Amino acid sequence: LRILHEKGAMSRKRLAESMNLTPAAITKIVGEMLEDYAVERSRRSIRKLADIRPDIAVIYENGAVREVSAASVKIGTVLQIAPHSRVPLDGVVIEGSTTVDASSLTGESAPVIVSAGSELMSGMLNNDHAVLMRTAKSYADSAATRIVQLVEDSAKNKSDGEKLITRFARVYTPAVVMLGVLIALIPSLITGDWTTWIHRALVCLVASCPCSIVISVPLAYFAGIGAASKAGMLIKGGRYVEILAASKCFAFDKTGTLTDHIISVQEIKCTDTYSEQEVLAYAAAVEAHSSHPIAAAIRACASERHISYKELSDYSEHSGVGVSARDGQHTVACGKSAYHNGICVTLDKKPIGVIIVSERVRPEASGVFNELRALGAGCLVMLSGDKREACERIASQLSVDHLYSGLLPEEKVQRVEELIHSEGSCCFVGDGINDAPVLTRSSCGVAMGLGSDAAIESADMVLSTESLGALPRAVRVCRSTVGAAQMNIAFSLFVKALVIALAAIGLAPLWLAVVADTGVCLLCVLNAVRLTRQKFS
Repeated sequence: LRILHEKGAMSRKRLAESMNLTPAAITKIVGEMLEDYAVERSRRSIRKLADIRPDIAVIYENGAVREVSAASVKIGTVLQIAPHSRVPLDGVVIEGSTTVDASSLTGESAPVIVSAGSELMSGMLNNDHAVLMRTAKSYADSAATRIVQLVEDSAKNKSDGEKLITRFARVYTPAVVMLGVLIALIPSLITGDWTTWIHRALVCLVASCPCSIVISVPLAYFAGIGAASKAGMLIKGGRYVEILAASKCFAFDKTGTLTDHIISVQEIKCTDTYSEQEVLAYAAAVEAHSSHPIAAAIRACASERHISYKELSDYSEHSGVGVSARDGQHTVACGKSAYHNGICVTLDKKPIGVIIVSERVRPEASGVFNELRALGAGCLVMLSGDKREACERIASQLSVDHLYSGLLPEEKVQRVEELIHSEGSCCFVGDGINDAPVLTRSSCGVAMGLGSDAAIESADMVLSTESLGALPRAVRVCRSTVGAAQMNIAFSLFVKALVIALAAIGLAPLWLAVVADTGVCLLCVLNAVRLTRQKFS
């Protein structure tokens, strides 16, 4: 009792009153106090997210600064982000450089370097130097606000399991009341011993109270969602906890989900006259001064292979076509090829090779697929609007069961509907605006990161870490949550049935019925609270 008082779960007056009560009354009070403390702890873990959302913004105007309410700042306003302060709204750095701590949003502890042109999201913590940023979103649409809203809404979306418990209580309560009446009446009318049988009926009624189930099952879901949110997995409701826990089918978008937006060289096709090294050296030389992502990928590949290239002259970039330069009397060019995602390298207008480039598979993707397999997933699917060749190149590096390419958004929806029909449910993972329809239609839509507003609003779960590695962790969180709820139900029903049976034959005293009610409720609440401290790695 004193520990509960020190933890803030029991007032001084309640503590004093408890010292003079019977053991049964004390047990009931302790159960209620722990229940309140557990619920408040779960709510507190979610409310902590609101701390990452600053209420004050510092406007930089004409060389001077002034503080205003963050909610009143308009899009396009220049803000100053001081060292050791949080970013109040989403925007882009326009002056200065620093490192920011994004762990409150992504869960990653490593600092991120930002400079002019870098995006900042509200809730990030500026570590080193003051920077100026131009806001790109309003306060209501900022990343931190969206996170808080997502987690707050999750408590309002009741799961099928919680609704089942509500329906169960509607049937169970009148049933046990009727059982108590029958135990009191029938034997009493036969034996005439009304006192004994009414006492036994009351013991049965006390033991049969469904509080342990009705309280602990919703609490388990709430605690599980709170634990997931702290790990960067924002689940919008208990219903999706159950779907993720049971799902055996996962469908993935390609670009930005299975790949990481980093273009790299995948293959070099060359003529018989030139080697791969020579083709790559020519390509890197002609792309030496281009800022295009493909040019950067070619130069990076040459650097990785330790291939040096000489400086050319007369560099010329042709928008939408390619680049060219002079190597003495020869003209070297890189441009479109007949191959999808291929860059044709020519020397004096004669092709000498083709460099195939595409986005890089996320480093964690293969491991995630293996983890999902180990968790029982029997159907892993890739859905993409990209062309077949590019999709096959990615699929060949992963254990994909089915590949569908060249899909329009409505065709992705059709494929997911087919998977739901054949597999029973289908969780879709995507990140773009074009994924919004299929995220909505899937059994549980999972959005990668905080980039697309449409994807976040349409999804049922958001992986704010922007890492696929959070997906199998989310499945484990959901299974632990559902397992805790099922354990509470089974344990409660077993103990209550046993005590009711003993009470009916006169072997269960009243104190044992109190244990079957409040004591079991206390144990079930503790089992649910366990989820808030559990580590899901």
